[in-house]
Amino acid sequence: MATMEQTNPLMSERVAKLETAIETERPHLATKDDVSLLRADMERQTRLLVMWFIATQIALSVLLYTALTGALG
Repeated sequence: MATMEQTNPLMSERVAKLETAIETERPHLATKDDVSLLRADMERQTRLLVMWFIATQIALSVLLYTALTGALG
């Protein structure tokens, strides 16, 4: 029985290039640990963003209340 190289040399060359490309890119792919660390960092940043948003809204509300009561009083 003939091998793939004998029957279709172009296909064999394309498969070799594809295998090389996959092996070249593999070190750059994320692992489960990378994804879990990213997820934890995103959750931490989301909590921090929400905290600052709420604190800013409270501060603006106090400033608006102070400005309105000072202007009316």
